Amino acid sequence: MDTRSIATMARNRRIIWGGGVGLAVGLIGFPLVLMSVWPGVDHSPWSINTMVLAAGVTLCTLSYIGIRLAVSAFTDDRISPPDNRPYLVAGGAAAIAVLCLVIAVMG
Repeated sequence: MDTRSIATMARNRRIIWGGGVGLAVGLIGFPLVLMSVWPGVDHSPWSINTMVLAAGVTLCTLSYIGIRLAVSAFTDDRISPPDNRPYLVAGGAAAIAVLCLVIAVMG
């Protein structure tokens, strides 16, 4: 049995799952950000528009985290994995999205 493939299974898993999930989540989040800031889209309910923007920022940040993990695994940690800042951005944007959802439902 080849021990090299056993030693790199976790690395391969980080590359495939990090890249795949990062790309998929980014393809959902990026259009949400564009839709919320595009001038031709109706921006009258500010809380709904802010909720869509915050949800898009959350998904794009999670996409960045996944892709950064994949790149880190691909380069054997020569490029470092993400620090705490992207997690704080994703959490803050998710909290804003939930708050705007509550405001939209109550009002």
